[in-house]
Amino acid sequence: MLAKLRKRIARERMFRGEGTIGAAVSGGADSVALLHALRTLFPERTVAAVHLNHCLRGADSDADEAFVRGLAAKLGCKHFVRREDVALSGGNLERAGRHARYRFFEELLADGSCSEIATGHTQSDQAETVLFRLLRGACGSGLSGVLPVYNERIFRPMLDVTRREVLEYLERNGLEWREDASNSDPRFARNRLRHGLLPQLRREWNSTLDSALAHTADWAVEEERFWDRRIAELSERCAERGSRESILDTQQLQALCVAEQRRVLLAVLADPALGCGNLGFEHVESLRALVLAHSGSGVVELPGVRAERSFGHVRLRRQGAAKHAAYDLPLPVPGQVPLPGVDRCVISTRVLETASAAMLYDKDATVLLDWDRVPKSLRLRSWRDGDRYKPAGLDSPKKIKDLFQRNRISAWNRAGWPVVASDEAGGGRIVWARVFGPAGEFAVRPTSRRALVVEELGADEAGW
Repeated sequence: MLAKLRKRIARERMFRGEGTIGAAVSGGADSVALLHALRTLFPERTVAAVHLNHCLRGADSDADEAFVRGLAAKLGCKHFVRREDVALSGGNLERAGRHARYRFFEELLADGSCSEIATGHTQSDQAETVLFRLLRGACGSGLSGVLPVYNERIFRPMLDVTRREVLEYLERNGLEWREDASNSDPRFARNRLRHGLLPQLRREWNSTLDSALAHTADWAVEEERFWDRRIAELSERCAERGSRESILDTQQLQALCVAEQRRVLLAVLADPALGCGNLGFEHVESLRALVLAHSGSGVVELPGVRAERSFGHVRLRRQGAAKHAAYDLPLPVPGQVPLPGVDRCVISTRVLETASAAMLYDKDATVLLDWDRVPKSLRLRSWRDGDRYKPAGLDSPKKIKDLFQRNRISAWNRAGWPVVASDEAGGGRIVWARVFGPAGEFAVRPTSRRALVVEELGADEAGW
């Protein structure tokens, strides 16, 4: 057993720190063997038993805790013990217990009590995990099973060790352990698999099933490490991620093979900012179909996320996220007005006065208006359905909706689109619109003496 631990530790570069090594010890056979093995392999370092009393089995749980304290003292180890009644959290007890344990581990790592923590997952645990996930339809990363390294400082050095080897090690070293009666409780799915399905498969299909499943996991782990690097590169190329949404480039994604497409989509959907729920094969494929579609628009609803396609891009946004509300605000000249619904962005106005018309006319006409012709009472408002005007350079009035199409403005970017209009009933005459520029009748011309500049600035540029 020790030889297998040494090999796995060297391969995965485990325990390179200098502080205390924590060993997760429940009191069961695997964890007792782990604590003793780490004490043997690292005599120069402090080893500590880490135990969480889940408070689920009354006196038996307390007896487990007392056993772990005594075992740590017998082996000359430190111990860190916490009591937490995981039943109070409600829901799935197995999941609640795991979350509580790993929260405890992370706290010990964060405060420096331990520099690394090891868990006693064995080859048998790995086989159970892989089969359990396979039966639920997992693929790819799901078949990696129990990862040898988790969050960089939580290690599983016993993944090559069989349960029989654990028991032989305990007997050879005269070590006792405790049996947890809940490990035989058929209410738990893993127990039904461990005591029912797996033994049947070993008898009737493959006597070395555990190692076969563990090898599948090992193969998958190395493939996932390759894919992690590859997908990180592809995601940079194919997706623009924000704090509230992600935008996919359909042209870039369409150039990838199917395997790359699926993995990039999964990686983007895994972003915590999106809050996506549990995904199945059918969800990924429905999103992939939206990406590959020939038509320019479409919507797919995913667990917790809405995917919307427009003009060669797909936006992924958390369902229920706040939408741009319509607005209509006074616009002072000169002055600045924060653009509603857009963080750290303002619409700024200022007047340029000069005796030289050429100095005005030579400037960028998309942001200049003739201040002597522009209505002196202006409003900043969001565009409305039916809005139309004649931008400078066009020969006839256009609906803003048509200008969106002509300029390939994505559907999700249109809400709250800013326009400057005269302060008149019915929404007034449009003087300026984002991207489309000034109205032709108000645009600066060679005879202009004063110009109104309308700019969209970041808060830093505006001095906010």
